[in-house]
Amino acid sequence: MSITKLKKLNLSLTTVLALSTGLVISSCSVESERKTSQQLTQLTNESDSTDFESIYAEANQDNAQAQFQLGSMYENGEGVSQDKNKAAYWYRKAAEQGFADGQNALAKLYYFNMELEPVFNESIAWFQKAATQGQSESQLYLGTFYQNGYDRPINKEQALKWYKKSAENGFATAQLQLGIIYSEGDWIEQDYNKAYKWTRRAAEQGDMEAQYNLGVMYANGFGVKQHYALAAMWYNKSADQGYAAAQNNLAALYYTGDGVVQSYDNAFKWYSKSTAQGDLEAQTNLGGLYYFGHGVTQDTDKALELYRDAAAKGNQRAKDIIKVLIQEGIISQ
Repeated sequence: MSITKLKKLNLSLTTVLALSTGLVISSCSVESERKTSQQLTQLTNESDSTDFESIYAEANQDNAQAQFQLGSMYENGEGVSQDKNKAAYWYRKAAEQGFADGQNALAKLYYFNMELEPVFNESIAWFQKAATQGQSESQLYLGTFYQNGYDRPINKEQALKWYKKSAENGFATAQLQLGIIYSEGDWIEQDYNKAYKWTRRAAEQGDMEAQYNLGVMYANGFGVKQHYALAAMWYNKSADQGYAAAQNNLAALYYTGDGVVQSYDNAFKWYSKSTAQGDLEAQTNLGGLYYFGHGVTQDTDKALELYRDAAAKGNQRAKDIIKVLIQEGIISQ
């Protein structure tokens, strides 16, 4: 291998590595909304020390709040054996009394839980009733249904209306969704200022996707003055919660020293964490660290293993790097 070729290869790979810090706003799906609500319910249940028997007694006295709480305990197996049918029974009791959280919980149980026979039309009706009462999670789902036409004709105006209602009620996932919608500008006029406004509100509530997206905005100057230190701060908050894309982007800032004290060791740490979660961009970047010996003992075999695995899984940048290595005669076909 000639020195000239080595220098040229080093430039090519480093350039591709730097390109991996070009950043994308994350999207939000119904599935992620459902998981978010389940996580919130789980946290609520874990912190609830109320005795099952006392809740059961209150529920049998037609206390709607207790009926809802009892349904949640049965759904999640908190203080009692998990039983989705009993959960539905108690949620319905609360819902029929007009208790919005009970209506929302019943709607979710039937719409998403395949252990029970789905009753989609009835589920949508309960979402509608709860949303009309101001239940913020149901408002989010109603917006999603109007946007995607799950149960009704697509109506983007109605979708935006319900997303805004939910977001204004403080529901972080709806705030995240509004931020994405305004950032992408696919079916409404792109507005980075509004995207920033709603994304920040969700980020400040601890939503890790919103924290990542806010980092992207600061890194790129979307709706706000470019500020790498603030980008790093928000990536760090998201990365600490385990969000793989944020871990990758935080590592990239440590690699380049933008907004943080440059540190190959920290770059290696965060690329490794992200790679362990299956992020192929991070895996390709980690391969670069092994190849050049940045933050880790140089190991070209390990680098090639990471590149080839990422390429086999469809990562285009890893494929491009392997192509450069072959062109330079560093590896065979």
